[in-house]
Amino acid sequence: MDMRISQARRQMAGCQTDDRTEAVALLKAMPLLKGIRAGTLALLAEHAAGLRYERDEIVFRRGSVPTGLFFVIEGGIKLLALEPDGREKVIELFTEKRFFGEIGVFRLARYRAWTQAVRATRLLHIPSDALRQAVREDHDLALRMLSEVSGRVQSLIESISQTAPLLAHKRVAAYLIEQQGAGDAPAGCVRLAAPKYTIASMLNLSSEALSRALRKLRDAGLIDGGGRTIRILDHEALSALLND
Repeated sequence: MDMRISQARRQMAGCQTDDRTEAVALLKAMPLLKGIRAGTLALLAEHAAGLRYERDEIVFRRGSVPTGLFFVIEGGIKLLALEPDGREKVIELFTEKRFFGEIGVFRLARYRAWTQAVRATRLLHIPSDALRQAVREDHDLALRMLSEVSGRVQSLIESISQTAPLLAHKRVAAYLIEQQGAGDAPAGCVRLAAPKYTIASMLNLSSEALSRALRKLRDAGLIDGGGRTIRILDHEALSALLND
């Protein structure tokens, strides 16, 4: 087990009731676990460990043995893989209240990708044994996890199918529509969960191509803002781009 996780686990083992109550509260706020039965939450909270990572720190490495499931409390994590030419490719971003690491837990296989913090990040780690026990005992949790993972697979399939034919500005428009209102973004806005070069990699674009696409959408009066927060001015017209 990763030394950081082992240390956090030892610290949690001596925690008071208030700390366990906080772990339950954090887990209850996760969409995956909303409304889940109290016994399941108690089981997961009993074994939970809080972790902190600074920007660019690795959470787990390619080839490492899975240790459990990670919930993102604050910050963001990117999932990376190697392209055929050896460059890093961002596959997915996990932002607040999302989880990752489940594939290795259930397949009992070493990770074929790796994860890295995109900014200062807090995670809650649930060890593999506790997660598998919870899934065996709570069929509702098992169905929720299956639904979430199936949805991710579908999203990746759609992403692969759209990437090749779509022009850069249409690819960016699709991403903005998908992310609108997510996380702590105000209504009608998108708050980028990672630096623009990370978003560009995920969309199979260069940083320059992403900047040009955003500028084209701004010039067309469809979006506003050039920093981390982007406001969608005309959702209907932005969506219509995908059907042109």
